[in-house]
Amino acid sequence: MIGAGRLRQLAGLIQAGRKHLFYSWPEWLRLREAVLALDHHECQRCKARGRYSRAVLVHHVRHLEERPDLALSIRDPDTGERQLISVCRQCHDELHPEA
Repeated sequence: MIGAGRLRQLAGLIQAGRKHLFYSWPEWLRLREAVLALDHHECQRCKARGRYSRAVLVHHVRHLEERPDLALSIRDPDTGERQLISVCRQCHDELHPEA
């Protein structure tokens, strides 16, 4: 869960087009490692397709711009669904064709 002060800070970064700075926050770096460990470093998209790929990234299911309040949440508290999943580079590129 992200605190009110950090949420305001993240909203400011998003508004300024500098959301990439979020990914250096200590809270994110710790949570990223926890999600990768939770998923055994397996890409969850590939796994759902019956394949194995090593996950190297953690993906926000609901993107930062859409739900900055979920930026540091493994699960969406409203639905209980995963908000952060481990993915391989290829799947992440597919999820973010705009990048």
